[in-house]
Amino acid sequence: MKALRIVGERQIVVREKADPRPGPNDVIVQMKAAAICGSDLHPYRHPRPADIEGDLIPGHEPSGVIAETGSDVRGWSVGDRVVVYFRRTCGECLYCRTGHRNVCSNRRASYGVGADGSDAEYMQVEAPSLMRLPEDMSFVDGAVMACQAGTAYYPLSRLQVSGRDVLAVSGLGPVGLLATMFGTAMGARIVGIDPSAPRRELASKFGAAETLDPSAGPVADQLHALFPNGADKLIETSGSNAAHAVIGDLLKPLGQAAIVGLGSNEFKIPLMRLVHRQITLFGTSIYPDTQVDEIWEFVRRHQISLSDVITNYFPLQEGPRAFQTADTATTGKVCFRFD
Repeated sequence: MKALRIVGERQIVVREKADPRPGPNDVIVQMKAAAICGSDLHPYRHPRPADIEGDLIPGHEPSGVIAETGSDVRGWSVGDRVVVYFRRTCGECLYCRTGHRNVCSNRRASYGVGADGSDAEYMQVEAPSLMRLPEDMSFVDGAVMACQAGTAYYPLSRLQVSGRDVLAVSGLGPVGLLATMFGTAMGARIVGIDPSAPRRELASKFGAAETLDPSAGPVADQLHALFPNGADKLIETSGSNAAHAVIGDLLKPLGQAAIVGLGSNEFKIPLMRLVHRQITLFGTSIYPDTQVDEIWEFVRRHQISLSDVITNYFPLQEGPRAFQTADTATTGKVCFRFD
């Protein structure tokens, strides 16, 4: 089969690799759509020795059909349409048993990180990692749901975003754009923040009432010119330290912020802003798979087209160009289609 492999800094190649075979509790998924996530760009931009030497297939946003099942697999059949939950978990700890697999205390290396991922024609998957793709949703919708749709929806549900809120969306990459779609459907007034003009244009298309360019001047001043008291709630998707530093200036007193983006290993915010304004901050890590049916129903009810966040499609054979495009940080989502 054809598969991608990272071979150096910002270097990725298409190569031939043996088709995977299922273990007793595995299935083989024939890929139909697989998208590129911002976290896929971390090893692409700054690969570790293990990323280059381990013969690993990148990618963790798979959607496809089951091509083969292992001998002990029950409840799944060849031809079933599936989405893969990329975080590999134990299924036995308190968090797994109470519907919070995303914070499993015994998590193993995720697909595309320590186990072969989705940027290939076929993928070996443990059966507990499968989620059904509804018949009324496309494979591209499934690839978006595999990671980033849930990653955007889950923190908004924890923030309890509603029509009472001004919601600042900090960072308008794919997660921020999806948060704009969802937050608009929840009734909030969205203020999108990103230095990329094309991404601000996409946010406006997806429902943002206002968009701000942080490179045009102090972004808090820009927001307060529109909303003197500040935003009620904020979702930070960029991971930028500069974006972290102004959270306390963007939010009104008693405001709340969800921290999603992983662009930096450090998080710093002026303590006086946090304390004196009594701001509530929380981190959020992808989404629990127990929420996926709720998200699909929300998408249906509000007639949201998840695939609209995709701006660039490529065949797998053009993997290097696909990653180069995603690396510009000026587009929507980039997706491989296996037609």
